[in-house]
Amino acid sequence: MLEEILDIRNVKRAFRRVTANKGACGIDGMQTDELRDYLNTNWQSLRADILTGHYRPHAVRKVEIPKNGGGKRMLGIPTVIDRLVQQSISQWLSPKYEGDFSSGSYGFRPNRNAHQAVLKAQEYLNTGYTWIVELDLDKFFDRVNHDKLMQLLSLKIKDKRTLKLIRLYLSAGIMEKGLVSPRKEGTPQGSPLSPLLSNVILHELDAELEKRGHRFVRYADDCSIYLRSKHSAHRVIASISVYLESCLKLKVNMEKSKVSRPSESSLLGFSFYGGKEGWKIRIAPKSLSAIKEKIRMQTKRSKPIPLHQRISNLKEMIHGWVNYFSISDAKSYMVKLDELMRTRLRMILWKQWKGVKCRARNLMKMGVIKSRAYQLANTRKSYCRTSNSPTLLTTLNKKLFIGLGLDGFAKYYYWKTTHQTKLF
Repeated sequence: MLEEILDIRNVKRAFRRVTANKGACGIDGMQTDELRDYLNTNWQSLRADILTGHYRPHAVRKVEIPKNGGGKRMLGIPTVIDRLVQQSISQWLSPKYEGDFSSGSYGFRPNRNAHQAVLKAQEYLNTGYTWIVELDLDKFFDRVNHDKLMQLLSLKIKDKRTLKLIRLYLSAGIMEKGLVSPRKEGTPQGSPLSPLLSNVILHELDAELEKRGHRFVRYADDCSIYLRSKHSAHRVIASISVYLESCLKLKVNMEKSKVSRPSESSLLGFSFYGGKEGWKIRIAPKSLSAIKEKIRMQTKRSKPIPLHQRISNLKEMIHGWVNYFSISDAKSYMVKLDELMRTRLRMILWKQWKGVKCRARNLMKMGVIKSRAYQLANTRKSYCRTSNSPTLLTTLNKKLFIGLGLDGFAKYYYWKTTHQTKLF
């Protein structure tokens, strides 16, 4: 098996993936654009060391990023060389496991995505399974039990050298502030192997839920179970929590795990609302709060960014966000987000037009009569109140920003939903 993983064709595929993803360097400082030259010189010796068991992975570089719900998420950034080897292992093993994985699992799998998971959840709701168990695994990627994971891997992987190499990657230390700490549990996010390994261990949860006859969707460690009654939901959350902690050695966050109704639930940033035609998909309140905060960050008046660059940054953010949430009924939300964004941009322009004369001159260029232009230019109202004045609403309006290249949330959402490719 290890010889097949290190076959040059498999490694070349891994190389293209690693270099395309780019990413930050590991503890050795090597960048992805330096990998080709390194392999041209050292590949044969590197391959020999791996096959003979002499290779030792580097520690991962610890990076913490803020989470939307507060707190921080720990990432472990392997060196570029270790990313190449891990990617080679992952892409060779993934097809071997793909046939075993549950149809209820949607994360980190080919031809499966978050949209399909949410649409499946909607299907369950519309067939009467409207009590939802939302499971929250406490720091899942940091708490995966190595012994349990290796035992599950050994059921399919019979090459002891491959198992040993995976174990070495699991136990590679974490470097923080120049010091390396040993790792006895967890598969830090940032590693090409982590998605596959997480699916391997959580497949046991999928199998248990299927054995019990439950309807569920799981995306990585985000799992929701759909039941017909409140009593069943409370019984399931208690029994599944015991199973996860006793059999899979994972910790359930009982403060965040809950039994909910569709309108109160959250799945991958989406929620649901009841309509005449059944349950429909909407954007979860937390997701709306997060995008509003991003708009505010992109439109900070204290940042000296040219307007055309701000608009370019906003367009990139809008397109990515709308692409993800385009399966939801969200036209009214998109209109409100556009209003917020244009208000923020008007505030920026008003600040940039420093001084009474400059403001009056710019307003007159836009067709405002002289008396009204000087009246507004002399205002002592705040930026926010001024930006929503009738004069600025009619001059620095939607048409002007579209002319500057900012299509906005609503326009792109309309285009996206009318050209949406069906998922099934």
